[in-house]
Formats: sequence, C-alpha cells, structure tokens
Amino acid sequence: MMQAASPDSAAVDAVRKADALAGETLARFAAQQMTAQPEADLPAEWRTARDKPVPPALGWRKPGAGRSPFTPGLARWVAPTSQLAGLYPFVLSAGAPPGVPVGQHQFTLEPVGLDAGEWLRSGLVTNTGIYLTGEPGTGKSTIARRLMWGLSAFGTGVLVPADTKGEHRALVEALGGTCVTLGRGLHRINLLDPGPLGSVVDEVPAAEQDRLRKEIQSRALTLTEGGLTIASGRPLDDAERLGLALAYELHARRRPADTPTLADLVTILREAPEEVRAAMHAADEVELARLLRPLLVRLQLLLRGPLAGLFAGQSTFSIDADTPGVCLDLSRLTSDAEDTAVAVAMLAAWGWSAALIDAGQESGRRRTWVQVFDEHWRVLRAGAGMVELTDQVTRLGRHRGVQSILATHSLDDFRALPTEEDRAKAKGMVARCAIAVVAAQPQSELDALASIVPLSPDEMALIRSWAAPPTWSAGSQHPGRGQFMIKARERLGLPVRMRLAAAERRFHDTDQAWRQ
Repeated sequence: MMQAASPDSAAVDAVRKADALAGETLARFAAQQMTAQPEADLPAEWRTARDKPVPPALGWRKPGAGRSPFTPGLARWVAPTSQLAGLYPFVLSAGAPPGVPVGQHQFTLEPVGLDAGEWLRSGLVTNTGIYLTGEPGTGKSTIARRLMWGLSAFGTGVLVPADTKGEHRALVEALGGTCVTLGRGLHRINLLDPGPLGSVVDEVPAAEQDRLRKEIQSRALTLTEGGLTIASGRPLDDAERLGLALAYELHARRRPADTPTLADLVTILREAPEEVRAAMHAADEVELARLLRPLLVRLQLLLRGPLAGLFAGQSTFSIDADTPGVCLDLSRLTSDAEDTAVAVAMLAAWGWSAALIDAGQESGRRRTWVQVFDEHWRVLRAGAGMVELTDQVTRLGRHRGVQSILATHSLDDFRALPTEEDRAKAKGMVARCAIAVVAAQPQSELDALASIVPLSPDEMALIRSWAAPPTWSAGSQHPGRGQFMIKARERLGLPVRMRLAAAERRFHDTDQAWRQ
C-alpha cells in the first residue's frame, strides 16, 4: 500500500514548487529585458486597454529609464499562520511630512520633520501657529530650540522676544545672533520706541511714509497702554486713552525728529496745553487736572518704584535687521516681587521684535522668522483685558512669514485669568494654532486639552503613558522626556521620540544650577 505524504513532506513539496515557479518567472523576466525595446516600439501585448505602455519587470532597457539590471535574491521564510499572525497587520509608512528633523516615528521609525511654513505651503495646515505644551522636564524648550536651529540653516531668522530663564541665549549666540539683557543697571527699553521700524521710514516711498508713521504711533500707544494696565492692574478708561494719544501727537508735532519717552508724555500732560483741554472737553484747568490725574499717576508707576530704571528714557540698544537671530534676555528679572516688571518687559520685547520683522518687510527684504513665546501666561495674568492687548501685539507680523511657537506647561495657565471673557479669548488663541505639539500630560490635563486639540482615545492613552511616575532608582529621567505627539488639527497624530546629537547637548542643559 502507498502511504500518504506526511504534513512536513507536503510543506517541503510546496516550497520546492514555489521555488521552481519563481525560477521560471525570473528567467522569463530576464528574457524580456534582453529583448526590451524602446517605448515607441513596444509590442501590442505590453499595452493596456488605454494604449499606455507597460514597462517590463526590471524597467525599460534604455538610458535614463531607471532600469534595474538584476532582481535581488531575497531570503525566503516559511512559518505557520499561528506564528505569522503575530506580525499582522504589517507596519506601513505613516507618511511623515517634511521639515526640521525632530525625531523618529515611535512605531514606523521614520524620520519626522516639522516646519509650519513648509506645511502651510504644502496645504497640510492653514496657519503657522504651533502650540507647545507638556509637563516640566519633558523637553518643551528642547524641541523649540531644535526647530530654531534647524530653520536657521534654511535662512529663517530666530526670535526669542522674552527669554525669562536665559535658556535660549547660548543657541542664539552660537547662530551668530544678537542677545540683549534687560534689567536694572543693564539695558532698558522705551515702550514708545519704534525700534527697527522707525529706521526704515525714510526708505519707503513718500506716499507710504505717512501710513508708516501712523502705524508706528498705533503700536507705541498699544504697548504703552499695555504697560500701564499691567502696572496698575486695570485697563485704561476713555479719558486716559485719549490723554495718552494727545500727548503723543503733541510731542510728534513739537519734535518730529525725536522719539518720545514716558517722561516726555508726563511733561506735556503737566503743562496741560490748550490743545489737550479742548480735545478732552474740559470746562477749565481744574476739570482738566482731574481728568488727567489718574493717567499721570499710572505713568509714574512705570517710571518710579519697583519699575524704576527699566522703562525710563530712550532704549539703550539697537539691533541690525539682518542679524541671524535675536534674544531679549529677561532672566535678571525673575523674582516673584518683580512679576510686574517681567510682564511689562515681555510685552515691550514682543512689540520690539514685531517691529524688527516688519522693518525688513517694509524695506523690501523679505525673510521668514520663527519666534518663541515662552511663559506667555505671565503677561495674560497681569490684569483684565491683557489677552486682547497681547493678541494684538503678537499678531503683528504674523501674516508676514512668521512661525510662532506658543509654549505653556498647562491650560491651567489660561484658566487662572481674571475674567471669563479673557479665558475664552485665551482659549481661542490656542485653538487658532494649526499645529499642537503635546508632551507628557496627566489625564486631567488631556481631558481639558481635548476640547481644543482633537485627540483620539488611543493618542491620549499614549501621551498619558509618558507621564507615568519614574522609578525611585537614582539616575532615571522623566519617562516622557523627548517624546511628543504632533497633531495638525484632525490629522492622525505623529508620536515622535527625539534624541539629541552630541553637538547640541550643551544648548539643552536646563539643570546647570544643580550641577557641581
């Protein structure tokens, strides 16, 4: 009797048949390649129903056609379905977008790039705003510096308008940029200073000069109003805003070639000329003095007391508009007692950096910029109405080739704002950012963030796992350090693991104060 073939011998026979078939196929492809003709002389059997040429398996046999001269011999692996099922579904490409390399995709190991400007040009996003959030110590500043460094290699200018910790200074200096330290006994900034924008007034056509001067006046008044609001904790009323504008206009008429200072405005308001009294509809000098007294007191708050020396007089620095980068260092104003000074300085620095961006545009030197807004909440919490003012300041130049990175630890930074109106506006500022980069966060924070950034349950679970408490073993680091979820609206998130190159490590050590 003939015995049935065993299962093992049947499998061996199947493999042998497959090898034989593969050999025959390879021989047929090789024969086709040897006789492959140019595209114009193809035989009919190589054409599709639409009469389009179909190339041979190894490509056209002619120069420049991308032909492969051989088929690589690949190893063949045989396994039962019970084991092969563990590899399914097979990992596919995530379609990683272009940009500055920020790490590897955690599942596909593809290099992932981030460049809001390139994503905008590619139609992936609708604006260049980036919202960056995560627990302290997870690498938010690190990925921001990676973007700054990478974009600078493409000619993008780097702006850190208010470096409250002094952690971006080393990188900006390494890029050949300019760093200015603001503080008592150091540099000061004039809230009314047009900065680089004032230096290009004479460069624009005569028809545009009047428009530019009015733009400079509007910015100066906006920044001064913000500084006064922060110093006193309440918005200006109509009489104060009018008095401020009248004093600025009178100074411009009297000394058009000079940049006004806060002290100049005080002098004009104390003199109370007839133009001011008439414009404010004051019946006499007594009523005018009553109307101007609150404004004069608030101006003195910026010139004296805790803020003395920071905003009095002209700005003591200037920066070339062609510099590779700018860092306005506020790290000397970091104590809790100086929160007001830091907030006013941040607002002034934001306005000055916006003037730097627009000065290049007005003079015809088109250039893209990336700027980082860190510790954004310090200005927003300074008083009611500050969200609207800061939104106006940070919007300046946004439509002129600027990528803005808005960095916070948590949405709680915005939920602590003084009024419901401000909280809603702050939430809208975050929602307008087309890209969100989320580092490790607890579930409570993710629930709040999901109302603004569309995160799926699986994406939230992955981000939450990065926030798991580390072990008590010495030397272990935060489990979420260097791990980020990059979200572009409703698109699938890109989980990225970033590792630092040896050349950039020295720019990312934020724990130097604790090292011996």
